[in-house]
Amino acid sequence: MIKFFKKHTQTPSLRQLDQLYAQTICKCPLQEQISYCQRLIESATYYLKQSCPKKDSTHLKRLIQAASSELQNLQDKGNA
Repeated sequence: MIKFFKKHTQTPSLRQLDQLYAQTICKCPLQEQISYCQRLIESATYYLKQSCPKKDSTHLKRLIQAASSELQNLQDKGNA
């Protein structure tokens, strides 16, 4: 039996995709980090709904995934 291995591409973190977050926002209080992630998801979703080039839509989708993951981590940290 032949096994096919699907190359698992890990989604880059928000710190890898967003320099502002990596250098500044991640040092802010927890609630400000959460608010930033929420606004980033909202604005990226808005721009994704507009007509944009494919490379931009790919970047926006990755940004939304990374921000959503970071948001979940921050909310879990806040509830702990």
